[in-house]
Amino acid sequence: MNPTIELRGLTLSIDPDVHTIEGTSMSARDEGVVEGRARVATVKTADGFHATIGVCTWPGGDDGHEHDIRLLDFWAGADDYRRLERAGKMSLAQSGDLRVGILRAMAYGEREWPTLQTVEWATLDRLAGLDASALLREHGAETGAVAELNPAAKRFKDAPGFAIGDDPTAAFVAFAITRVMPIARGFGKPGLEPLHA
Repeated sequence: MNPTIELRGLTLSIDPDVHTIEGTSMSARDEGVVEGRARVATVKTADGFHATIGVCTWPGGDDGHEHDIRLLDFWAGADDYRRLERAGKMSLAQSGDLRVGILRAMAYGEREWPTLQTVEWATLDRLAGLDASALLREHGAETGAVAELNPAAKRFKDAPGFAIGDDPTAAFVAFAITRVMPIARGFGKPGLEPLHA
């Protein structure tokens, strides 16, 4: 049976199996398609978005592997969600035995489409509808500032971050909070109050 997580009009169904996938890592986009491994989850929202996301491991990087979270298959949903195909990827930096992600959220601004923006924990709390750090910890992550979790970080050191071991559950939750929920709620669109529970 697949574990299921319900979050404010969003359902994550996590597949326990490891899958073989084809694609390119974030650092080797121009080097052609390679074979990688992924743990996958299906995400569905109340407004009709349905997709498969993956916590992926690719050959390459400093330790022989590169990790990220990305949209793998777009099944249905409003056009705004298609932005996740190009701009929704989240890299996971290796730090010791952990993989560390930066929690930046998709937001509408001067453009008609959402882009990644640096946010504070309070904003993530409003998007999640509860304490986002506690939610990530509940699903197996360590949380804190990126520099605390990855001392080798060069960018976004003060941004909120999370770290996972082998269990990808918290990474799927992080993707849902920072990528899917902001689009579902029109985060940043003028005249709306999408963050109120």
